[in-house]
Amino acid sequence: MNFLQKTAALAAFAGLALAAAPAQAQINVNINTAPPVVVGAPADAQYYYIPEANAYYDVPARRYIVQRNGQWVSYERLDGYDPRNFHPQYIAYRGDSPWLWKGKGHPHGMPPGQAKKLYGPGPGGPGPKHGHGHGHGPH
Repeated sequence: MNFLQKTAALAAFAGLALAAAPAQAQINVNINTAPPVVVGAPADAQYYYIPEANAYYDVPARRYIVQRNGQWVSYERLDGYDPRNFHPQYIAYRGDSPWLWKGKGHPHGMPPGQAKKLYGPGPGGPGPKHGHGHGHGPH
């Protein structure tokens, strides 16, 4: 046998050996379930507030904290939400109960009026306003 025949035979043998081996496939899916990083938050931030889900995110524990049936419960991910759509806000709180935090500005980290736009008026809140003007009596 010449060199070309030996090479062809070796290639055919290698092809048969590979074809006889069981096929194995491995799929790794890594889904990032954390909200985006808050720009301006300190590197050691403990909590973010997530207004879209009315939830808190425990940064070191990598868990969401939400209220379910009157209890605050911790979850690794929030079903029905896409963290890429979150607009988390840093809250300057240290402890185990971020929902008790009362810092500067709006308690949910949103500008005044934004919570009403997102969640609607609270129970017993004012209804729609009628009329014209700026509240200085009839015109």
